[in-house]
Order: sequence, then structure tokens, then C-alpha cells
Amino acid sequence: MRHLALLLVLVGLAALGSACSNTGVAGIPALHNTASPSGGLAPEPKSVRIREFADLPQYAGYYSPAAITTGPDGNLWATDTIDQDFGENAVVAIATSGAAVHTYYFQPYGTQGSDLLDITAGPDGALWITDEYNEQIVKMTTQGQFTSYPLSGYTAPWSICVGADKALWFTATMLGGAGAIGRITTSGHVTLYSVTARTSDITAGPDGALWFTELQTSQIGRITTHGKVTMFSHGITSAPYSITAGPDGALWFTEPAGGRIGRITTNGRVTEYSKGITPTEEPYDITSGPDGALWFTEYEEYGSSYQIHASKIGRITTTGAISEYSRHLDPGSAPTTITTGPDKKLWFVETTADRTGRLRP
Repeated sequence: MRHLALLLVLVGLAALGSACSNTGVAGIPALHNTASPSGGLAPEPKSVRIREFADLPQYAGYYSPAAITTGPDGNLWATDTIDQDFGENAVVAIATSGAAVHTYYFQPYGTQGSDLLDITAGPDGALWITDEYNEQIVKMTTQGQFTSYPLSGYTAPWSICVGADKALWFTATMLGGAGAIGRITTSGHVTLYSVTARTSDITAGPDGALWFTELQTSQIGRITTHGKVTMFSHGITSAPYSITAGPDGALWFTEPAGGRIGRITTNGRVTEYSKGITPTEEPYDITSGPDGALWFTEYEEYGSSYQIHASKIGRITTTGAISEYSRHLDPGSAPTTITTGPDKKLWFVETTADRTGRLRP
């Protein structure tokens, strides 16, 4: 039986944790919107309202939402994974009211299931999804029509985003644990580029290149649209996971094992921030918000069963001031992927609770 996406969230960094000073959490890849054009100081919002919605598929607690993005139709779109013994993976369109408006189930012909991890809106008006279990990229129209693009050899894709060249770029794990960055055109042509180690998240940078994280080597990579790779490690003190373009022309990333948020300029200068993050919390995904700040998810796990508690949403300004919010957020929900929605509010998925959440800054 294959592992659930939920197990990827809870124990995916188990091997990495032995190489770090702290025990970390890994997870499913994350999707990020492009950076907000606003910059400068982002004053803390006077009030933050969090609301949770339970309109995703429900089946005895087995569904685990993995990622969420803004679609080309003005809805939010989320992937909801489940073990193949219990059902089919789903892709759900969610209105800005929080209500599910469409649910499409994906069961590839001739397979035992799928593992839909990340999702992004492509330049062609479709949704593009990584299917780690079947080693393929999936294109889906907003009417629910799926097209699969198998990857050569053992190439398990994770995170996906749109590059400046209007192609889709994704991270992948190769046979033996080697890492790769992939590029797929909207017509399905794939190119793979080898990198030093297992890759995690990827985002389009303000410099026209793609930026990605490497879990095992505690490095951040940059790849041009022509495939030239540069790696950065100086100043990164623990494994980076999620990465996004900030409103200040830099890249911002999370360090789950270290309990920090990092910033890296396009020439590789790193600054890390931890003041304001509860010491036991593990920052997970990060995105650029509508208010000129960065917003991130975090939670704490404990015990041999990896129970979740103390779930929070964090906010960091471009000057490094951090705030945390948890009112009206289920402490055991494990918020993971976060993005800015079409309504200029923050939307996230709660992986252990099988819910979506909305935050109004």
C-alpha cells in the first residue's frame, strides 16, 4: 500500500531530521502566487479573521488536502488525496464563499491510484498537477477533463509553478534519491535538468529564473530558463522547504526544522528570522500576501504517532517583524499550503482536518 499524502506531511522529513540539529517535518509541495507589487513596511492588520470550511470530500477521515491555488475561472482549486484502498483522489473547485462548486475524481486508467500533490494555474487556462505516485504531470481543464503526461524513467514530481517562459517548471525525485528540475510545455514536451540532491519547492523569481529548495543539502538553487543551475548555501542553517517571491525583490523560504523564516536576495545573500515564532512551531509553507507582507503556515507535532497541535498562521514583514495567529483555527488541523486567493484573502488547506481555511488580514 502506498503512503498517504498525510504521511508525507508528518514523516517525510524523518530521514532529514537525523541530519539536522532538530527534528523537522516535511510534506507535500506548495504552490505560490507571484509576488505582490507592493513593498515597504507592511503595518500589522488591526484584526485578523480566520474561518474554516468543510466542503472537501469526506470519507472517514481518509482524505488529506495537499495544495490550493487560484484558478483561471476565479475559483480556488485544491487537490485532495486519499489512499487508493479507500477512494479516488479529487480536485475541488471552491468559491470565495468557501463552498465547493465542483469535485472531479481522478483515477488513471490501469493504475492502482494516484497521489495528486501540487497544483497551479497554467498560462493556457488549465490547471497543472503533479502526480507523484504515477510519475506524471497531469493537465486538467476547469470542466474536469484530465490529460496525463508520463515522465521518463523513475521521475516523481512534487512542486510545480509557471516560469517566465510560459512553461511549467517542477521539482522531482529520481531513482536512488537524486534530484531534478523539470520543464514541461503546455503541449507536453518535457526536459529534465539534474541537480545535486532531492528537491522540494519551486517558484518563479523576480529575475526571470526559477528558484528551488533542496532538503538534504540545506541549499537553495537557481535555474535559468535555459537550464543553468547555481546553488547557494552560505547563511542557511537548516533545511529549507517552501519558497516564494516576496514583494521586495527577494525570495523568502521556510526552515521547518529550525523554526525560522529565511530571505535570500537574487545574488545569494541570506538573512534568517526566528524572533516571534513560537519555539516549538515548525514553519511550513509561505506565500506573498495582498498586504505587502509574507504569510506562512506552521504547526507543532509531538509523540511517536506524530500528533498535531498548536496550528497557527504566521506573518512576517519584509523587515522581519513576525506575528502569529491562531484564533478560530483548529489546533490539530495542520495548515499546510497557503496562497492569496482571487478575493485578496489568504487561503490554506488543513491537511489533517480535511478542510480549507480563509484568513482576512
